[in-house]
Amino acid sequence: MSSREELLRLLEPPAERWVLPGADELARGYGTGLPADYLWLMETYGPGEVSDYLGILPPVRAAEIGVVPGVCPGAAEAEEGVEGIEPEYLVHGGLFVWGCNPDGDSAFWSTVGAPDDWKVVVFRRHHGPYEPAWTRYDCGVVEFLARTFQGRHPDNPFSGTDLWRNESPSFARS
Repeated sequence: MSSREELLRLLEPPAERWVLPGADELARGYGTGLPADYLWLMETYGPGEVSDYLGILPPVRAAEIGVVPGVCPGAAEAEEGVEGIEPEYLVHGGLFVWGCNPDGDSAFWSTVGAPDDWKVVVFRRHHGPYEPAWTRYDCGVVEFLARTFQGRHPDNPFSGTDLWRNESPSFARS
């Protein structure tokens, strides 16, 4: 079963599809395309919250980037425990944020390579003293979500347990 099929099995999408900004508009604003699995996620679910815990940000038009909530480029901050993370995380635009939660965790893509090769990177605000604040997952956003719901990552990627091994997550569009 594909990651998309798995996510559809686990997480019921809203009845109405969400309308994405055009591909040219996104490329103009972000300077690149966005991963196909994320665009599918947006077309299928749209922006919103998963189980009242993980906010998934929308792609926004060029003039709205950094002005309204949405996917935006960023960088790891030195005070956030960056030891051991890849150097490209430290430059503005090395990470694109696509999700956040009330625990202060953030979900990003590492923008290395072509958009469909971007991997998920999570900053976990609350972590143990011997655990990394930053963790890279070798998958895209759809597979990352399905694996989180099924508990198929080596560890829970987030500070809270709302999504971890949650076989009946919910979605509410924002």
